[in-house]
Amino acid sequence: MAMMASYQGVVKKGRIRLAPGTDLPEDSRVYVVVADDEPAPLLDAHLARRKANGWLISYVGHFMAQQPRLTQLADQLVWQFGAFLAQQGMPRVGPVGFVYVDAYGGEVLNTPDEAEEMITHATTLVASLSPAES
Repeated sequence: MAMMASYQGVVKKGRIRLAPGTDLPEDSRVYVVVADDEPAPLLDAHLARRKANGWLISYVGHFMAQQPRLTQLADQLVWQFGAFLAQQGMPRVGPVGFVYVDAYGGEVLNTPDEAEEMITHATTLVASLSPAES
């Protein structure tokens, strides 16, 4: 699971100034969010995954969200999860698609059409993995 940390600063003369004593991990990837007011807190990856799993169960079936990744989708910061077919006693299959959760509001951004595409991809993938009948 990817770890996230949040640091607050201000922009002065085009440069980001962090609070004194702030020590950022060397070579880490950073995202800059410019906020007019107090920014909403970033949604924890664990909570975002729960929302993604809820959507998968409601609209797709026995799937689970794995491999969280914080990424930009259009102009929105989102948590992206791979959607894997999850059947008891069977190895997970996938990813067969992705679930996107708004990183601040927690809304799942996928559509019903995307749910259908995941089901189709999973069906095709499982059929290709099944031994051929003689």
